[in-house]
Amino acid sequence: MSNGHVLGYQDTKTGTFHALTAVVPDAATPTTGTVQVTFNIKLVTTFAKGTVLNCTLSVSGTSINETTGTSTFYDEYAADSVDISGTTATCKTTIPYSWLLTPAGGSIVDSFSGSYSVSATFASASPGVSLRSTSSSVFSTTKIPASGTTSSYTVNVTL
Repeated sequence: MSNGHVLGYQDTKTGTFHALTAVVPDAATPTTGTVQVTFNIKLVTTFAKGTVLNCTLSVSGTSINETTGTSTFYDEYAADSVDISGTTATCKTTIPYSWLLTPAGGSIVDSFSGSYSVSATFASASPGVSLRSTSSSVFSTTKIPASGTTSSYTVNVTL
């Protein structure tokens, strides 16, 4: 919407007005997708009543145009928790993403990776209460999935 004003600056030596040039960004469509991880947890450690399992997922995407030197980087995070009941538990984390990646052209280098952590935590510390955690990579690839893709993984964990 124009208000009739022109943005610019005036050269103090010559008095000449220089209008600013509008820069229109490249039209870009985001790459969208979803990463889902199901955690199947086998409990072999004895935990105090009230202990909660926390499942976290981190997903990173990087796109670098080596010809132009432009790059984009994204890091997403999600968590879920479940109460301990019995000797097994299941958590599920989901990360929907929408990323504006480096425009095509030249030499493009992509990376797409995910890591997880599962930990047992408790509200109040008391003697003899066990606290355990584990973490690792879920996936790592040099290709970001095509837009609209759901990437599903299963992680088996023993605590």
